[in-house]
Amino acid sequence: MRLEVKDLGFTYLAATPMACEALSGLTFSLDDGAFLGIMGKTGCGKSTLIQLLAGLMEPSHGSILIDGKDINEADYDKTDLRRHLSIVFQYPEYQLFESTVEKDVAFSLKHRSLSRMEVEERVEEALEMMGFSFSRIRKKSPLALSSGEKRRVAIAGALASKPEILILDEPFAGLDPFAKDDFIRLLRSLNSAGMTVIIVSHDSDSLFMCAKHLMVLESGRMKAFGSTMDIFQDSFLFLAKPEILDLAERLGLKRPCASYDELLDGIMEVLS
Repeated sequence: MRLEVKDLGFTYLAATPMACEALSGLTFSLDDGAFLGIMGKTGCGKSTLIQLLAGLMEPSHGSILIDGKDINEADYDKTDLRRHLSIVFQYPEYQLFESTVEKDVAFSLKHRSLSRMEVEERVEEALEMMGFSFSRIRKKSPLALSSGEKRRVAIAGALASKPEILILDEPFAGLDPFAKDDFIRLLRSLNSAGMTVIIVSHDSDSLFMCAKHLMVLESGRMKAFGSTMDIFQDSFLFLAKPEILDLAERLGLKRPCASYDELLDGIMEVLS
């Protein structure tokens, strides 16, 4: 699904003395299968942007179009948007409310006209994708899980609906290094299969290893938008340099490295 954003802006408490402009003049587009990372300091408008993209708030001005249709037009069916787009917020405990993990992951499938067997298959597949044993986790209370496990269950709930656009807010927080690597591989796999992925994160290393494009926000405005490699190599943006890129530069490698495998290949090339 093609996503287009035109002159997007949002102001909290508009038309009051407390008015605060969170976003202004954002224009960009994403084709099918895009993988966008969004970075910026706290308060720059990242979370506001993804809530607008998910149709949870209406912009003060501008438009958001999916396949050419404005999602904020009066005749647009938001139920249809929910079938194609899923969002996972930064604090997963706010999304988990059912008595068991199985019921929580299945919640997004309630109005899909799926059989009980189809629902169970989707729930099992989504939980297994997130590294859980379905038989062991299905009857547990989601509130009894660790913060990292809650995050993975919340993501499984989003994946169960098989969205065409997946939006994630700080998904790497709370994951240990091994779980993070597994999750990055999963995101790459989903994206390779055609899913559009949008991630808000402060984790420059993780975004560098998975996002194809990067947007940098500053005070509600777009400071930069382009390929992830180009953005991180731009010293004027003052972003935390990913460890892989930093090591490659320190070692004097001639070719850019976007993964540890590419870094190892570059080192072996120099040594040989």
